[in-house]
Amino acid sequence: MRTTIKNVWDKDKKYGEYFYKMATGQLPAMFCAVALANTIKKIYKNDMKVLDVGCGAGHYLRSFRENINKNIDYTGIDFSPSFIRLAKKAFRDSAEFAVGEIQNIPFKNNQFDIVTASNIILHLPPPPLKAFKELLRVSKKYVVARTVFGERNYIMQEVLSNSDFGINQPDIALFKSDGIPMSFNYFNLYTESYFRDLINKIAPKAKVNIIKDLSYKQFDNRKTTRSTGTRVVNRLQISGNLLLDWRFIIIEK
Repeated sequence: MRTTIKNVWDKDKKYGEYFYKMATGQLPAMFCAVALANTIKKIYKNDMKVLDVGCGAGHYLRSFRENINKNIDYTGIDFSPSFIRLAKKAFRDSAEFAVGEIQNIPFKNNQFDIVTASNIILHLPPPPLKAFKELLRVSKKYVVARTVFGERNYIMQEVLSNSDFGINQPDIALFKSDGIPMSFNYFNLYTESYFRDLINKIAPKAKVNIIKDLSYKQFDNRKTTRSTGTRVVNRLQISGNLLLDWRFIIIEK
């Protein structure tokens, strides 16, 4: 098998470089990173500890420092060792970065005031129950997650081609004989009622607020990421053939 679900992102060197350039200011910050920072700013207080799950190369930290607090107490984890290496290169010793997975976060209960997970839930194998359990476990007060929503629940797999990994071979062998993709990334959509029921099961007393992310402007990043990158058409985000309904889930324990 060419690659597995867990290391698809680690293999995508171009995407890592894209994150790194945003983390170091060589490219403008992602709209979603600025939107996440502005969302957190509404609940943030000085001296709060923030955990960024799925931190990439540290591009969210750049937006946090610029929009929330330049001295924010920040820790970032990502399951991609190559992303973490880039994050440490970008920020040296000014922030904490470590390899870690959302379904097994390597920290103690209630260790952070705010725990974020931006653009991750959609890429996890279903169901996302364990991920939310872990996010809530290590959070003392808030969890802020950004993901895509659907009018119905959809479990989808983006089948990755040879060109996505810089391999100059025909795409005829994208699937194994049993129909399983050789390489893929989940791209799942869940309904608002599904998320509310799931969170209520884990933390019945928690308050859940779900808001649409409409902060983005016109952009097209298909040339800087994979060919199926994201663009905006008539105020709608489109990735490949998919219309993206991005929302923030804000959980207060």
